[in-house]
Amino acid sequence: MARIQQTIDTSKSIVEMRTLIDTKVLGRPEISLLIEQHHWDGNVLHASGKLGKGTITLEHQRVVIDIELSMFGSVAKGAIEQQLNDQIKRIAGGK
Repeated sequence: MARIQQTIDTSKSIVEMRTLIDTKVLGRPEISLLIEQHHWDGNVLHASGKLGKGTITLEHQRVVIDIELSMFGSVAKGAIEQQLNDQIKRIAGGK
């Protein structure tokens, strides 16, 4: 199975990024295919769906994505990776 591991720098605080992920990312239809169930444990979003499972960890000025894709998710790895990257970078505001 394939894995997506990305680190994205941000100028936003952990609280700002968590709010933005909750309001601007998780509800998007293209993301809901990957993330069907999710919960926050501190600064770590645990997510799972038909295409895989993993975490999005919020650190000081950084977002760390670590997702293990299912067999179905592995087929679409490039598209999933790009979509996550685009959505997080769009809200992160880069440093």
